[in-house]
Amino acid sequence: MDCLASLIPLRIRQWISLISGGVQKQESIIFMDAERGPDDLVVTFLRNRLYDRCSWSEYKSIGPEATAAVVQAGWSCSELDREVTSLHEGIFDERSLNRLRQQARNKHHRISYGNPADHSSVFEWAER
Repeated sequence: MDCLASLIPLRIRQWISLISGGVQKQESIIFMDAERGPDDLVVTFLRNRLYDRCSWSEYKSIGPEATAAVVQAGWSCSELDREVTSLHEGIFDERSLNRLRQQARNKHHRISYGNPADHSSVFEWAER
């Protein structure tokens, strides 16, 4: 490979490296919902605009993008972890998951459709 690399001019090698490895594909994840599965929560989410489903433990293994999507959707990772623990212990209550779902909807609604007049400006806060 070193012999081949020495035959290719520097500019072409830089161009090839830009095309092949320089561009990193950013994965977009949008958390949609969680529901009870047989032995874990089953998570529904969009990954690069395609619906996907997997267990909560598999979802968390995707990485920080996945957990950030949970928070951005108004859910709590620690609360979902508690739900999984209760499911494993056999004390799972569907009402608590419904409560988390409703709280997430309320948070998302408040963030998306909040009235600007309801919030004080950062500049107003600094003047006080």
